[in-house]
Amino acid sequence: MKVLGVDTTSDSGSAAILDGDVLRALVGFSKKPGYAEKLLPTVEQMLAELSLELSDVDGFAVSAGPGSFTGLRIGIATMEGLSYATKRPVVGISSLEATAHRYRFVNGWVAPFLDARRQEIFGALYRANGRELEEVVAPVCESPERFVARLPKEPVLVAGTATLVHRELLSHESQGHLESAAPSFFLAEEVARLGLQQLQKGNSTPLGRLEAIYLRPSDAEMARQTKLSSVAPTKPS
Repeated sequence: MKVLGVDTTSDSGSAAILDGDVLRALVGFSKKPGYAEKLLPTVEQMLAELSLELSDVDGFAVSAGPGSFTGLRIGIATMEGLSYATKRPVVGISSLEATAHRYRFVNGWVAPFLDARRQEIFGALYRANGRELEEVVAPVCESPERFVARLPKEPVLVAGTATLVHRELLSHESQGHLESAAPSFFLAEEVARLGLQQLQKGNSTPLGRLEAIYLRPSDAEMARQTKLSSVAPTKPS
C-alpha cells in the first residue's frame, strides 16, 4: 500500500511517501510564503521524481493537529481534495502522536512537547514498549511549567519543537530525569506510518468529516470573544 503523508502544523512542513514499510521519499519545506502555494507543487514534484501518478497512491494521511490553525486548514483541505479526486481513503493523525511515534522503539516514557506560542505548549504522555505507544496523558494545551511539573519523576524523553523554545526550563526542572530529543521538524514520515496502520485496518474518514484537533480557540476567535465580553449590555428604554 502506497501512502502519502503530509504535515503542515508548524513552521516546517513536510510530505512523505511510503510503499508498505519502505520510505520512498521525504521532502521538507518552509511555510513561507505559504503552504497553500507550496504543498501541492511539492507533492507533484515528489511523485514525478518517483515516476508515480497520483492515482498510484492508495491512501492519504494528514496531520490533524494540534498546531498552526492556518496550516491545519490547508493540509486537511488539500488531502481531502486529493482523496475526493482519486476516490482513495484519507485519515487524520495527531501531530503529538506522530512526534512520539518516532521514539516508539525506546522502553519508557515519551512526552511530545510542541510549541503552541502564547507561552503555551501542546503536550501529551505516552508509554513506549519498544514496538508501539500507549497514550497515558491525553493531549493538553497549557503552560510548559505546568506540563513539566505533571510528568513522572522517572526518565522521560521529551520531544518536539518546544524543546528548543523552552530549553532552559527543561534543563532547570529536569532534576536529571528529563532528556530532550532532537526536535522533530519534519513529521510526514510518522504521519504516513500511522496512517498506513489505520488504512490497513480499514479505517478512514468520510469525505468532509476530517476534523482538526485544535485544543484551544484560534487567535481570531479569542479576539472575538474578548470584544464581545467588553461590550456592556444596553439597558432597555
